[in-house]
Amino acid sequence: MPTWLATLFACTSPRPDLPDTVPLHCTPTDRVPATGIVGLSDPHADEDLVVDIVADSGAPWVRAEIPWSIVQPEVDGPFDFGAYDLMVEAYRDRDVDVLLILTYVPPVYGRDWDAIDAGFRTYATEVVTRYAAMGVHHFEVFNEPNLTGYGWLTDEDDAWIHLPDYTRLLGIANEVVRAHDPEGFVVIGGIASEQHRGLSLAETMEVLYGYGARDCFDVMGFHPYGYQNRFAEARRVVQEVMEAGDDGDKPVWFSEYGWTDQESMDLDVNGTVDTNPMMAAFDQKDVADAFFWFSAKDYSSRASAPTFGLADHEGNRRPSFTTFQTLVDAPR
Repeated sequence: MPTWLATLFACTSPRPDLPDTVPLHCTPTDRVPATGIVGLSDPHADEDLVVDIVADSGAPWVRAEIPWSIVQPEVDGPFDFGAYDLMVEAYRDRDVDVLLILTYVPPVYGRDWDAIDAGFRTYATEVVTRYAAMGVHHFEVFNEPNLTGYGWLTDEDDAWIHLPDYTRLLGIANEVVRAHDPEGFVVIGGIASEQHRGLSLAETMEVLYGYGARDCFDVMGFHPYGYQNRFAEARRVVQEVMEAGDDGDKPVWFSEYGWTDQESMDLDVNGTVDTNPMMAAFDQKDVADAFFWFSAKDYSSRASAPTFGLADHEGNRRPSFTTFQTLVDAPR
């Protein structure tokens, strides 16, 4: 195990060794990514009803997936971007900027990482060249790489073992964006907070920084779940990790955060920052350089599914939609 890992984990339970190096050819940018962003994050952002919810909410940005597993389900197969072309065009027509997530390895690859790396390069090149021409210039590389089951790995995988694999894909994304979009930025897959299961931000970034990935991304993404009413503390945690990696000058985006107690977000029930969790989040959002609320609609119709949406799964808007709309329109 490399010495920087051995030092970090000297007092923790043993983990399997990782390779000492990962081949990277990343180039930093001298351009400044967007800041002061507010948006909605939704895994169904390609659906017409979600486009309407996002646009009607007043959110100037949307965080949307461009699933590799859907646009090219077979190795070396043809690409079909039809639905996602319509999605990007629809948001552009409604004056909504798009953060695109490159996500979901097609199941046909299994865990053949050499093939995944090659396929991902082709897929990323197709996405970046296609959508940069349509005005999209911020590309996030998968989602929550310190967790399993949320757009990066399956629940059967070990996130620790696959950090080197994620690092390589992050590096490939950097090469592709630098080569094909002079205005482009790479956003690291939003790291889930240590309040969640999975690897902590510190141990995740210690590995990535140790491999030299600092130059591979332009924006740090973090998901501050568990930090309700403590966003300043979340930013401090992130900042300390970045500064330890000599990376403290990059913008930090809180690229996903939400709440499921719908009644508590109803302005008619809770009309103050002290009682309304959405109001509290918006009151603190400026400690980050971007803030994306999750989500426009519930991601599932199952009765047991969390009710994150400003609308239910069928698109019926809740009082939280009005709350979000009011807060987005509020003077800053």
